[in-house]
This record gives sequence, C-alpha cells and structure tokens, in this order.
Amino acid sequence: MAEEMMLLKSRIIEQGRRLGFPIIGITGVRSFQTWYEALEKRKELDPEVVKIGDRITATPQDIMADARAIVVALYPYTPYFDDFPPGVGTYSAYYREYPRGRKAAAQLAEVIVGEGYDAVVEPPLPSKAAAYEAGLGWFGRNGLIYTREYGSWIILYLILTNAPLPLDRRSQQNSLCGNCTLCMEACPTHAISRDGAVLPGRCLRNYMLTSGFVPTDIRSKIGNRFLGCDVCQQVCPRNRQGMLQARLLSDEDIQAFNIFSILKGWCENDRKNLEQLADLIGRNYARSQRVLSSAVIIAGNSGDPTYIPFLAKTLGHSYPPIRGHSAWALGRLGSESGRKILLEALKTETDARVIQEIQSAIQRVDCR
Repeated sequence: MAEEMMLLKSRIIEQGRRLGFPIIGITGVRSFQTWYEALEKRKELDPEVVKIGDRITATPQDIMADARAIVVALYPYTPYFDDFPPGVGTYSAYYREYPRGRKAAAQLAEVIVGEGYDAVVEPPLPSKAAAYEAGLGWFGRNGLIYTREYGSWIILYLILTNAPLPLDRRSQQNSLCGNCTLCMEACPTHAISRDGAVLPGRCLRNYMLTSGFVPTDIRSKIGNRFLGCDVCQQVCPRNRQGMLQARLLSDEDIQAFNIFSILKGWCENDRKNLEQLADLIGRNYARSQRVLSSAVIIAGNSGDPTYIPFLAKTLGHSYPPIRGHSAWALGRLGSESGRKILLEALKTETDARVIQEIQSAIQRVDCR
C-alpha cells in the first residue's frame, strides 16, 4: 500500500505540473486547532470574524468522515499593472485566474478518483493554514502565504481525499517580514495588525461584490476597486519580481469592467455586460445585484456627474442595499439635480435603512 500511495502522489504532482500547479504539498487531516484558536481570539477585535467560522470548518472529518489527506495545489498568476483606464473598475488578476485554476483543480482530482478514492475539490477548510502545514510557504504580515518562487501571487486549491497519501512536512521557514511594515502602512483601512492578523471588518476585499450594505466609512475607501484589493501585495518587497512582470489589461477586460457600461446595461435591461463578466470571473462573482452594487459605489467615488441619470434609476431598484448605495453615491456627487432626485425618492421610500441613507445624502449635498 505504501508503495502504491507513493506512486499515486508522484502522479498527482506530475499531472499537477502539467495543469499549472508547479508546487503541490500534502498534509494530514487533524483538526486545524491553531487556526481555530486564532480565529476565536480575533472575534474580540472584529465581530466580522464570526462569519469566517460560519463558512469554514477546522475539522476535515466534518466534510468527509473517512478523510486521510489534503492535497494543496499552488496556482501562480501574474498581477496586473496598477494603471487602469479612467472609468474602469480595478480588479485583482486573482479573480481573473481563479476559474481557470478551479477547472484545473477539478481535473487534478480526477487522478485520485480514477484510483477508486473520493475527492472533494475546494472543501470549506482554511486553505492558508493547510498550505503552511503542507510545506508550501510561510505567512506574511498581511496574513497571506508566501513562497520564494512566486511571493504571494498565488491561488491555493485544496482537494480533500480518503486516499492515505504520504504527507509532507510543515514549512520550516518563519516569516521573513522582520521589521517591515509597508503593508500595514499602505492598507487604506488599516486592516493589518503587526502580528499578521487581518481584520475582516476592515479589509476592503471582504466588501467587494457584497450582497448587503457596505459600511459608510468603507465605501469611500473602495475608490474605483471593483473586485479585490492588492495594495498590501503590491508594496511588499517579496512581491517585487511579480510586479516587474505585471501584465496589461486586455480590451476584453476593459470593456467588461467599464462602470458606465455596467450601469447602462442594467438600466436598459441588457445582460450582455453581465455575461461578459461571468465568462471572465465566474458566475458566483458576477451576480447581478453584487455587480450593480459595486458599480454604484464606484460611480459615487468617481466625482463624475454623468453617472447621475443611471443612479437615479438604480435608486429605484427593488433591492434595498442598491437603493441605499445609490443614495449615498448621489450625495457624494453633490449636484442640485441629484438633490432633487433624492427628495423625490424620499417621498415613496419605505425601508428605514434606505430612508436614513437618503436623508444623509441630502444633508451632504446641502453642506457643500
């Protein structure tokens, strides 16, 4: 059996390389107790941490009762230049590459299934903790896994299996951050603490394409970010090589993430732009309400009054968070026409949270 498992592990690694996973490690299925304890401590600092525990379990057996190993596959990607054209929502190449990596991970799992074992792709387990235990890399101050070869420009995919694969040793490399605090200083919301804990309630990435109300103080910090925030990675000295190799946006990307086109498409009931986004980043991220809500916030941060006619229509959306964000955006743009639109909406609005958003937006315009 041991020899068979060594051969299967070799096949997984070889096939992984062909599929775009240059580094693969395997760790055991004992509970991620250290991760869980750290999560519990962070709850005192940030209530949003509770949501992570709701989505992810520390115990692999909760997912697969007879689980024996976790395959951790590292999928590197090249970041974009931080130079997006005006009117285009910025986004991380992580999300552009994620669907490709997910497909490759599913193909990799077929190697295990082909030998008669079960395999669950992307189980709800702590991927960074698993990567560390599998020896793939170490934690940076920004809470991300770093490797010598790719820095933190990586996507981690887990495959949980009942195949008794040989395990790798956990990383022996401690953090190389030393006294460097560039990521802490660059973070627009100061979400990174010195000990490497990232507060979800402050991290912009957790509010990208959200389905609910984004806190008011976070909205202005979002700027023109549509999906993802790479600031802490872009300033990191360990990621310098990746930034030197950064790629340009394609015309397809520029068209799909054009905020004017997204808003215009919704107002005209044209789903073409939404379908383009789904093809690029996957349908989970390209859900209509999430996309529109993010586009509205970016419009509010743009300072461009040409968005006002579109915001007047999104202010009448059936979903309260979109109406609330639209009111906030109109208040940010601060024109007299926007004020009139807000006053009219206030006459018919019934949602208490949205009413508050409209009233605050009107006050903002009046104070200009």
